[in-house]
Amino acid sequence: MAKSQSTRTSATTRKKSSTQDSVLASRTRLRRASGQLTAVIRMIDEGKSCDQIITQLAAVNKAINAAAFTIIAANLEECLTSRSRDNKYTSEQLQKLFLTLN
Repeated sequence: MAKSQSTRTSATTRKKSSTQDSVLASRTRLRRASGQLTAVIRMIDEGKSCDQIITQLAAVNKAINAAAFTIIAANLEECLTSRSRDNKYTSEQLQKLFLTLN
């Protein structure tokens, strides 16, 4: 029985670590996107070409969406694997979050 409990504890620790890793990866992406957005503003101020600005805006958008999907996916995994009633998000709420990204 102790071995089974140890296995569950280890699995829970890995899941928490995975979620924390996802959050850290999302923060890194968002910081990068923030830098890219600052560069886009500078490009506009400097009168860069429209195609260069749009290309950079597309990169910022992609980085933000990737971070958002990562955060939602990490929470989805947590909700699906948790057996407790005090889950932070329902599956319907997570679906709505996914849909807001389109």
